[in-house]
Amino acid sequence: MLATMGASDEVLIYSTQFFYIVGGTSVFISLMTVLGSILRVTGDTRTPMKVTAVVNIGNIVLDYILIFGLGPIPALGVIGTAIGTAVSRLIGTILLLNKVQKSSSPIDFPTLFKKSNYKFLINLTIPATLERLVMRLGQVLYFGLIVSIGAKTFAAHSIAGNIESFTYMPAYGLATASATLVGNSIGAKDLSKASHYAYSAAKYGVISMSILGIILFFGSPLFATLFTNDSEAINQIVTALRIDSFAQPVLAISLITTGSLQGMGDTKSPLYSTAFGMWVIRVVGVIVLSKIFNLGIAGVWLSIAIDLSLRSLFLVYRFKNNIKILDNEYQRS
Repeated sequence: MLATMGASDEVLIYSTQFFYIVGGTSVFISLMTVLGSILRVTGDTRTPMKVTAVVNIGNIVLDYILIFGLGPIPALGVIGTAIGTAVSRLIGTILLLNKVQKSSSPIDFPTLFKKSNYKFLINLTIPATLERLVMRLGQVLYFGLIVSIGAKTFAAHSIAGNIESFTYMPAYGLATASATLVGNSIGAKDLSKASHYAYSAAKYGVISMSILGIILFFGSPLFATLFTNDSEAINQIVTALRIDSFAQPVLAISLITTGSLQGMGDTKSPLYSTAFGMWVIRVVGVIVLSKIFNLGIAGVWLSIAIDLSLRSLFLVYRFKNNIKILDNEYQRS
């Protein structure tokens, strides 16, 4: 997979060392995700935030010590980074598990291995899992295409993506809130409240991310210089971020509506939208806009904007349609 993304032989040596350790202990990041979700749906959104802060700070401290060495501790380089990541995630798992056991929904370990009907859980999980898998596999091909445009273009794309990640944090928070509140409303068979929560979350997401989009548009030259001094890379980063600034409202809608759909038990619609968006819109977009029309990084981010726009329209349609279907079912019953 790394070779497909364009990694050189030298990069492969270091990256495989990292992934042997981090990949082998990925169960901890999985458990952190599950345990954090359990706490959030019980109304505790602060503990996952605090634990994440502890994990990240611990990761930085451990990485520094293990990468460069300290006293009797040898400098381990890339392996030190991997060990620091694995240990910090283990600590995060222990802290979250301890909090879950004190919450209103503790895990009853003796019953975990008893025969039970997990059909409903599996039916929800498989599409959600496939959605992540489809996205990651699509990114491998997608990133490989960007690498083929040029190493500097891929570097600029990566930096722009890191800068952009700060802008959609509000949408992730609203998506989590929407999933919880919509799910509770559906469980109570209160469809008007479910719609209210979903549309309110999307509205506030669009407002907040539109404001952040304006900041992104005008602040992109400054943000780019925080990562690199290369003038060509800076120009490419600015181009990417200014295109992305116009896509912030539809990004908010797609992220938050995905949360609303998952809250009502529809994990298939996000799968369909992700598969089509990643494997058709983005991949074909990069080939056509970036490689055939030579738009470079502008073609990459225009493809992303088109994908997000179409995805948001589809997800909103699916949410409205699901509400109608549930309304008809409730009326018949």
